[in-house]
Amino acid sequence: MKIKLVSWTVWRHVLGANDAIDGIDIAMTKYAITLSSGGSILRAWNLPDGQMVWESFLQGPIDSKSFLFVSTSSKVDKDNTILVFGKGSLHAVSSIHGEIVWKIDFPSESFEVQEVIQHHDGNTIYVVGFVGSSQFDVYQINAKNGELLKHDSAAVDGGFSGEVSLVSRAKLVVLDAARSTLLTISFQSGEISFQKTYISDLVEDFSGIAVILPSKLTGLFAVKTNTATAFISVSSEGKLEVVDKIKHATVISNVLSISEDQQAFALVQHGGNDIHLNVKQVHDWNSDLLKERIKLDKQRGLVHKVFINNYVRTDKSHGFRALIVMEDHSLLLLQQGEVVWSREDGLASIIGVTTSELPVEREGVSVAKVEQNLFEWLKGHMLKVKGTLMLASAEDVAAIQGMRLKSSEKSKMIRDHNGFRKLLIVLTKSRKLFALHTGDGRIVWSLLLNSLRQTEACENPTGINVYQWQVPHHHAMDENPSVLVVGRCRTGTDAPGIFSYVDTYTGKELKSFGLDHSVAQVIPLPLTDSTEQQLHLLIDANGQAHLYPRAPEAAAIFQREFSNIYWYSVEADKGVIKGHGLQSNCDGEVADNYSFGTREIWSIVFPSESEKIISTVTRKSNEVVHTQAKVIADQDVMYKYISKNLLFVATVSPKASGDIGSATPGESQLVVYVVDTVTGRILHRMTHHGSQGPVHAVFSENWIVYHYFNLRAHRYEMTVIEIYDQSRADNKDVLKLVLGKHNLTSPISSYSRPEVTTKSQSYYFTHSIKAITVTSTAKGITSKHLLIGTIGDQVLAMDKRFFDPRRSVNPTQSEKEEGILPLTDSLPIIPQSYVTHSHKVEGLRGIVTVPAKLESNTLVFTYGVDLFFTRLAPSRTYDSLTEDFSYALLLITIVALVVAIFVTWVLSEKKDLSDKWR
Repeated sequence: MKIKLVSWTVWRHVLGANDAIDGIDIAMTKYAITLSSGGSILRAWNLPDGQMVWESFLQGPIDSKSFLFVSTSSKVDKDNTILVFGKGSLHAVSSIHGEIVWKIDFPSESFEVQEVIQHHDGNTIYVVGFVGSSQFDVYQINAKNGELLKHDSAAVDGGFSGEVSLVSRAKLVVLDAARSTLLTISFQSGEISFQKTYISDLVEDFSGIAVILPSKLTGLFAVKTNTATAFISVSSEGKLEVVDKIKHATVISNVLSISEDQQAFALVQHGGNDIHLNVKQVHDWNSDLLKERIKLDKQRGLVHKVFINNYVRTDKSHGFRALIVMEDHSLLLLQQGEVVWSREDGLASIIGVTTSELPVEREGVSVAKVEQNLFEWLKGHMLKVKGTLMLASAEDVAAIQGMRLKSSEKSKMIRDHNGFRKLLIVLTKSRKLFALHTGDGRIVWSLLLNSLRQTEACENPTGINVYQWQVPHHHAMDENPSVLVVGRCRTGTDAPGIFSYVDTYTGKELKSFGLDHSVAQVIPLPLTDSTEQQLHLLIDANGQAHLYPRAPEAAAIFQREFSNIYWYSVEADKGVIKGHGLQSNCDGEVADNYSFGTREIWSIVFPSESEKIISTVTRKSNEVVHTQAKVIADQDVMYKYISKNLLFVATVSPKASGDIGSATPGESQLVVYVVDTVTGRILHRMTHHGSQGPVHAVFSENWIVYHYFNLRAHRYEMTVIEIYDQSRADNKDVLKLVLGKHNLTSPISSYSRPEVTTKSQSYYFTHSIKAITVTSTAKGITSKHLLIGTIGDQVLAMDKRFFDPRRSVNPTQSEKEEGILPLTDSLPIIPQSYVTHSHKVEGLRGIVTVPAKLESNTLVFTYGVDLFFTRLAPSRTYDSLTEDFSYALLLITIVALVVAIFVTWVLSEKKDLSDKWR
């Protein structure tokens, strides 16, 4: 009987965004040692419970490459010294107390450590590295007091590529700058010697460049070429000899000591849809301690890393288990030829989110083939019979539970009447697309995008975002919905773009192709063709505009709206915001009906000596506004200034652009603007003296709420700005509305100077925040709630009424009836308002709201290292019955009323008859 285990996290610590881990190791078999923040913070964590034992801050003269070296001694109680190179210095740190034992600064600022080697007697340390690209240096240091014993250096013609493999305590192998020659460097007894070996002499048909695979095998290293991976042994004299060549993709683990004189390592090869796991002895290549073949899902991609561990079997032999990291960032534990458990850790790095409706349950309509086929249907019924007869195994029971979960009302693969069931389509940093069911969070399908995988033409592909591409309505349900994934071949806005279309029901990549231009900006247009494909405008690094889909119908639709399309660009480093429009001619050499030239309409340049752009926010393009009029307490009417062309901009003084406290209150100020992106007019400007960022803002309807830090009050603040249209003030006269003299139907142009007025109010707020958004509903009738991602990785829901700029200390009775709350200097934090309740979304990065069909409800998806999904009703469920509503009691009440009416009618008839006889 086979049992598949499920993994769970024993403990976890999420470090800050600016505290990336540079190295990790285990000391004294009980501490996990982490080096982070560019080699400046060293921590020890207790392995059983994850408690931090100690923390050390390392100082140095310069920023440099960081390196962590922990002794492999197996003695638990011995205080082994931890060696850390960072900030241009080498530190020796006590593994028990975390105290710095000694420190040495290297004279050359360009010296980069490649290896730290401790002599077998434990009293001498060799630090080897490069100065520049052509000088090799060796420092011999006393391990007890950090005294520099000797320094040797040697230069070599041709330079170094920087990749090093340590094959013994006094021997290194490195590639030259051209990556065609191997250099064996010996530095024993203070003498440095070089031996050159051409790779072409070792590997036949070698061309191009070679790469040394990272490993720490004694007397052995691996070189990857364009044709194969060669394993090369190094003799004591420095002679190189190929022991094996593998043509498949290969990954090597680090060395594992399984006894005092025996070391092993794992070798993983790809072969079709299978991977081959071999565990070999370091000094005996021909013997295999373990040889297994495991079948893996091809959507996981290639193996990136492998780690092995050993255990003792009942027959006293050594068994091995392997933890592998896949291309899609998933983790798998392999043992005895099986995948024991797997974790989709790629979901911890989401970079884009969109939604897709599920198919309609209707006869005669072609929908996605999400139903089970006949064989699976029969198999499911057989499993149910086995479960009823108590004959089901553990695997059968798990399968039955999964079937029940899928068939439940909450997790059906069809859309529901209220629009609660949807697919969340998420794109991860590993360039993998997932479809998550909102009912139970399960992964419906996943796709590792072939178009975004590394190739010779596209060396470093990255994903940008995922957009809705085709959203068929009910009359066109013969087409499945699809999404558009946009990527680049490398980082930077000047890199060539990549397009991929994916079916959201089946998870199949319908089409993909590389673009002949770069992608600097993607603009989804509110236009669709006859097949419901949404038009997108792509702006490249040269300022050219490109229309997709490239079809005559799309071009004709686009030409009708040609003169009404505008957009803006922000160059934060230059302090410039520009507005752009289209022009008919294209600057390309070849005529193209789908490419257009652009023109700069306006620009705003912020003076670099006084202002620096730190945040920009605009309204959601698909936001629904129910009404433009707002009736206030005295029965007066205010008209919201609703425009999708407004942009919120926040700037700070350059001295205050760093962390909080980097500038004094007198040196810092925060200035916010509301800009019309069609004309470039600044509609509103406000200055907050003695304040600085970071600024998090949300823009909805005619109001903006933003969060910042007040240095004078030493507190966070939140400010609300509401914008109203004064040009509609004449419509307040009822007589004019009756006589038709109002201006509600008069055309509005962004070129005319708008008559606007603003109202604002500021409040103190307790928390620092990570993200902020606002709830969205289908018709925009339901009251708005702000969803705030706090520094504690929770989501707080706050009613928009708390951010009403018309709040006063003593509101009038009519204002109270309107719902205006009394003014307080700070915003209340109500514990019951936490959407996440007692849960934490570790590493919270974003909050996405999706409207449901039921107007009172909105769907909330929060992502970070964890994922969280819930359904909110900001104004309660005023348009539906609650889940605990008693339908039986309602039915009994109706029947009782009908019976009472009938009895009353009979009695009334009898009474009338008796009255007539009298």
